Amino acid sequence: MILKKIQVDGQDIHVQLSKEDARKAYLNQEPLVFTDEAEKTEFMASFEAQKEEPKHEEPKSRNKLHKLVQMLPFMDEETIHELVQKILSDEQGLLGIDIAVMLPFLEEEDIKALFKKAMQGGHPKLNPMVIAPFVDEDDLSFVVDEYIAGNLSESQLDALYPFLNEDDLKRLFKHIINEA
Repeated sequence: MILKKIQVDGQDIHVQLSKEDARKAYLNQEPLVFTDEAEKTEFMASFEAQKEEPKHEEPKSRNKLHKLVQMLPFMDEETIHELVQKILSDEQGLLGIDIAVMLPFLEEEDIKALFKKAMQGGHPKLNPMVIAPFVDEDDLSFVVDEYIAGNLSESQLDALYPFLNEDDLKRLFKHIINEA
């Protein structure tokens, strides 16, 4: 597991990173924490292998994603919703799109759908911590429900405390107290 330390409300927390996010963080010279030495060795070796291999980027696809992001401020709600639906259905040409750039332009329901998919780990570019600030507090109740039902790990929930509403925090508190 690859972790990165971030600050939320003045407190340091560690969040799990996907390999792609870890790669970006490493290239930005951000400190990473590896829970497995073998995984760290493999991760570091991937950079050595990458230096030797010529890059096989698809400029056409990259160019397409760049154009879409530039058009976002001028798209209507229906078109943006269609784009989100394509991302949610894992359409090949959209896997590399930067979701964080899109969030300010999305409707509440689309943000909620992306967040749910991110929590399920269903997309390589969806990071729940990036999306959480845009999700309505009341829509985050399902996270507490999933945790109480045992479908969500404690580490997945920990980083979301600042975004939960008071009622959900109370429900979580009661669950933890009753569990002990």
